[in-house]
Amino acid sequence: MKKIVLFIAMFLSAFSFAQENYKYIIIPSQFSFLTETNKYGLNELTKTFFQSEGFEVYYENEKFPDELLKNRCLTLYANAIENNTMFLTKIHFEIKDCTNNVLLKSELATSKEKQYKVAYTQTFRKALSSLKGKINFKKVDELEKIEVVETPKEEVVVSKNEIVSNTQATNTLFPIPIVNGFKLVNEKPETIFILKKTSADNVFIAQNDSKAGVLIKKSIGWFFEYYEGDKLFSEKVEVKF
Repeated sequence: MKKIVLFIAMFLSAFSFAQENYKYIIIPSQFSFLTETNKYGLNELTKTFFQSEGFEVYYENEKFPDELLKNRCLTLYANAIENNTMFLTKIHFEIKDCTNNVLLKSELATSKEKQYKVAYTQTFRKALSSLKGKINFKKVDELEKIEVVETPKEEVVVSKNEIVSNTQATNTLFPIPIVNGFKLVNEKPETIFILKKTSADNVFIAQNDSKAGVLIKKSIGWFFEYYEGDKLFSEKVEVKF
């Protein structure tokens, strides 16, 4: 018989460190400091790099898929920033979210090459390489399941008959994207929950007033689960994601 491990404490300890999981990246078809589309092949170089990191990459002037048109917060925005001097070509990349917050910067790459094509190619490759493996990403279709852990005998567990469950949802809540998650508001609007994303689409670290726990999607809807003493409470939450 499978039992529920006391794992919420682990989620709470990571609350402020939860990161986004993105599916797309949008890049310029022409960088602002260059005079042509895909000058020196740099835009294609940039696109290829992010594709190798697992993203679906689109130029800003391309037709986007319906999923992205409906929710721009599924994507990151990558751009190259130039800060050249008389003798140095200097490039770094910035990664932003849908609210224009800078989430990540690459290393500053420099080149003393006098030929522009060589200098830009060198700096772009160096700057992009410094981002390798640093962007937290998992495809949406890989995040469908939450792992069920079989509890070892020595673990402290809460059995099913100790769960206090409420399957009656209160008023419908609406998500508003924030950095690394969402806030859930009612119609007024008042903020009811702050959610932080985890590595699974169906689990959020959740804060509601003085209560902290997880918001988890089950077969019959979303539930806010939290502990009070030794009791695990599970309350249904109606969310229009």
